[in-house]
Amino acid sequence: MKTSYRYSAALALAICSTLACADPASTSSYYTDPQQSHVEDATSEGVGQVNMITCIMSAMRPEALVNTGNYNALVDESKCEPNGGGGGSSSSSGGDAAQAATFMTATVNASRASNTDPMISKIWLTQEEEGHTTTIDVRVSATQAPSASNPYGFFRLDFCGKRADLATCRMNGYLEGSDTGIRYFETETRDDGNGPETQSTSLRLSATGTTSGSGRMQIDSSQGQGAFDFAYNASLYRRSDGTDNQCFSRDATDPDTGLSVWRYGLYDATTGARVTRNSGFPIEYTSNATTYRGYLGYYGLQLPSEAMNLMTSGSTVQKADYSGSGAPTKTDYTVVKAAGKLLKFTRQTRSLHAIDGIKFNTFVGNEASGFFSGAQANVQYELYWDDAAGNFKVTGYMSCNGGNGCQMTNLPQVQSVDASFWQNRGGVQGFSQSLGGEVFVSLAGVSLPLDSANVNVVYRTQDLVYPSQLPAQLFCLRDCPTQASLNTYFSSDPNQGGGMSSPYVTATFNNWNPTAAAAVVTYSSDATTALLKDAGDNAVTFTDAEAMQSHQQYAYGVRSGRLFTSLAEAECATNSGTYCDYKVNALDVYYQWETGANSYSQFAAVKDASGEFIAFDAPLQVTFNVPSGAAYGAYAGQSIVLQYNGFGDLWGIPGHCVSRATNEVLANCDENSRYVPAFVIPQDTTTGRVTTSTGSYLVKWLDREIRFARKDPSVCTAAGLTLPSGMTLPTSADLKNPSDPNSDAYIGVKPSVTDAPRVIHGDVMF
Repeated sequence: MKTSYRYSAALALAICSTLACADPASTSSYYTDPQQSHVEDATSEGVGQVNMITCIMSAMRPEALVNTGNYNALVDESKCEPNGGGGGSSSSSGGDAAQAATFMTATVNASRASNTDPMISKIWLTQEEEGHTTTIDVRVSATQAPSASNPYGFFRLDFCGKRADLATCRMNGYLEGSDTGIRYFETETRDDGNGPETQSTSLRLSATGTTSGSGRMQIDSSQGQGAFDFAYNASLYRRSDGTDNQCFSRDATDPDTGLSVWRYGLYDATTGARVTRNSGFPIEYTSNATTYRGYLGYYGLQLPSEAMNLMTSGSTVQKADYSGSGAPTKTDYTVVKAAGKLLKFTRQTRSLHAIDGIKFNTFVGNEASGFFSGAQANVQYELYWDDAAGNFKVTGYMSCNGGNGCQMTNLPQVQSVDASFWQNRGGVQGFSQSLGGEVFVSLAGVSLPLDSANVNVVYRTQDLVYPSQLPAQLFCLRDCPTQASLNTYFSSDPNQGGGMSSPYVTATFNNWNPTAAAAVVTYSSDATTALLKDAGDNAVTFTDAEAMQSHQQYAYGVRSGRLFTSLAEAECATNSGTYCDYKVNALDVYYQWETGANSYSQFAAVKDASGEFIAFDAPLQVTFNVPSGAAYGAYAGQSIVLQYNGFGDLWGIPGHCVSRATNEVLANCDENSRYVPAFVIPQDTTTGRVTTSTGSYLVKWLDREIRFARKDPSVCTAAGLTLPSGMTLPTSADLKNPSDPNSDAYIGVKPSVTDAPRVIHGDVMF
């Protein structure tokens, strides 16, 4: 399993617009839907596996289906990874990659012989990760429910994870709860590219209630040993690694406490009912007598990699319909699959004045010498419009390296750039998470100094283009891929000189200059195969995952520049015979082509028996007027755009990095930091609203992270909060293997269950 920092098991907390309109009823979902708060701390890293297991177990709902026999379940792994997994409220990295669900399949059996016997859960879980299939066998025995005096209950959970190509447990561990606290031990072997590395984690928590306790956590690996002693009472939490002694307040209302929300719900402002989207449905695919279960939605097809390799256009999948009573009705659909997809972007506008202070990114090429003193060529910079100063402020740049990916780094000093820098190219092209995606500030023909209220800022809503909607011909001026350019770029070694600098036709890479008619890249389309074709009638696709991973900037896929249907509308000036990319921003609609190794960079849809496509809703674009106040930082009083993909999946809130050790906000991100949403949308019927052109909705947080406010260590000392000493940690001696027939924790051979999933990430379907 991937490491997840959902909450610390040791430290979990029990925890209208201006129009005259009535609040929803107190019995509505807006008021009754449950909320979860969890604590994030440096100790959370060590128990990440515990929290991942806990989340996955709850998503299978064994307690709801006791003694009902074997059943299948789907678990959205991304929802058990709130700190950087898909669906997070500030998730943006990787575009569609960040929002796509990642389903794991499981077979579950929960049984109890009598009311005095333990509940036994047996789980066979299948996970696709790093190109391998891992089967995780889990056994849980629960004998007593949690209570006020014993917040953990009495239980024992054992697990073993095996890769299909290996015989031994790659992960093996146990978690025990009792009236004295928690015991946890796990050993895990991973291959980081330099050979296998084994890490073990031990945790002991001594607690007899919810308000106080103490413990020790230790991590051992080839990199060395790390350990924490910790203690807490009703007000404070103390932690020490033997050198660094930290003290924190446990008061969530402390103004220095950090709060981040990873899941929000959207509700009808009048009725308080959940707002749902037709974002997809579960499917089954059978090949060679093996049935694979997954999900089909707006972001593509989610199935185990083995199934994806077997499936082709024309394959049959089945949808499980749970709208009736009893077992689901299954309906056959025909798959249409392509190794790329076309996206349609429809124009929306607001003024430059209205985006005062909202950050966006833009790419600066060889013209960097005129950007500001010391600016580097071919770098992505972060900037914003400063209305009071009448110019743009550059605050940071994107720094990429092979080990830690790409991260925004603050400039030593904020730089000012005059609007005239972009006038010869018609304006500033960029990307803003807070405005929903691509942004263009139109500066063609405007007078300086700018009257920001009369300068248009164009941003776009996004839709997926189905094969029957593919334009017959498309034109491209900037960042235009062909099959040849993709193959040449990705076949080169990124660590060696030479080769192409991008996967695009060389003359089009970051091309802002007027383009002669002969240099315009032209595409055709094929509705039968759902593909974009270059001038050589070759499909503009590339799906080699290993090659793309070696070129990190394009690891999530390759997306073209703007494509358009009328060449004349992009002419720089009447009868000039040249064409300018910035002119495309004035069009009501343009397109972009995307291709890659992952399902979210490809087209996948199904047709019904009459040959009609089943379409899914694109994310709903909503506007949030950020309230005033220090809690909202630089975004206080701004209007930002968010995306809603379905219940629990509202994203687009800007973020920043915080220290794993101290919880404090950092100027720059690094390997010791975490990226979190910068603020929380309040649960309030007046300020906690988002709007569209047709109405407004209420927002409610569902899953909230609390980062304790850091205090001087003397505060904990004065309160008499002492760290434990000599605490005995659990060891490998108590490991059990649920996949071993000789173990008393053995759960048996995975049963064959051909029914549709009874549970989809916590929802019991039938």
